[in-house]
Amino acid sequence: MNPKLVDNFHMNHDLSVLFSNEVPLRPFTTSNVSDIPSWGSIIYTVFLDKTEYIYVGIGGLSGKSVTERNPRSRIIQHSQGRRSGDQFCIYIQDFFVIPQLIGKDYTPKKGYLDQLTKEFIQSRLTYRYLVIQTEDSDVEVRRMERELQRDLHGHGNPRLNGVGNGVN
Repeated sequence: MNPKLVDNFHMNHDLSVLFSNEVPLRPFTTSNVSDIPSWGSIIYTVFLDKTEYIYVGIGGLSGKSVTERNPRSRIIQHSQGRRSGDQFCIYIQDFFVIPQLIGKDYTPKKGYLDQLTKEFIQSRLTYRYLVIQTEDSDVEVRRMERELQRDLHGHGNPRLNGVGNGVN
């Protein structure tokens, strides 16, 4: 089943697609982003080991018109695992990668933590997404992200960026 593309007439978007077992989880690889529409805004949910809901994110926010917004860029950025400028990768490194290194011999090497983060993301994390293709898509995905972070739809708070769960 393909993620829903929402037309310009819907004001309420069905966020259940982000949690539905009917929608396959997708691995974080750059090879599968061509399946994501090339314009609009995106909201996505991330799962650890295909079960634990740990993060909700958005992308495709830049661009004055909806056709100038790129929903693929954020998924590509996360797939690369680079900590610089990517709050998601910072969370993954802080909560999952660094704890695995504690108590082990570690020799600092340029780019090593980013490489470990990339490997963790690509091997243990999956996501589902919803693309919104309306002129106000950037506003809509921001609103939906805040709602999911606050568990206003009954799916639970995401572990890493939920509001009120003590992590942030």
